[in-house]
Amino acid sequence: MSYITKQDLLDELGEQQLIQLTDSARTGGVDESVVDKALAFAGGTFDAYARTRYSLPVPATAKVKALCLDLAIYKLKKARVTTSEGIDNLRKSYYDPSIKFLEALQAGKAALDVPAADETTASPAIPDRVLSGTVRKVFTDEKLDSY
Repeated sequence: MSYITKQDLLDELGEQQLIQLTDSARTGGVDESVVDKALAFAGGTFDAYARTRYSLPVPATAKVKALCLDLAIYKLKKARVTTSEGIDNLRKSYYDPSIKFLEALQAGKAALDVPAADETTASPAIPDRVLSGTVRKVFTDEKLDSY
């Protein structure tokens, strides 16, 4: 699922920068297929980490959108960067912080700004307690007397 839209990218980057990042055919406009691939990458990456703790799709809250925007911008800019130093800087700016948060989310060390009712019951943020009751002995003294 895509949690962000082309309009979100336009709002974040501006039309001119989005054209520069997507227009490899030099048409002077935004290449929708490149934008769609970036949106799919961001949504898929987010879902891969979030599915362990949340019912998908989660509401597109501010935090969810921010994470997906960073991932989509990373995908768009990565195609245009030509040096390994540029890719490293790009990873440090956009990709690594998002993935670090998503890994913490998956491990239960972070949470989304999604109401707790939207978390799955099969995998809640707090693990289930082990229920204990009276222990019934299988091998009682009477049963073991004949051995």
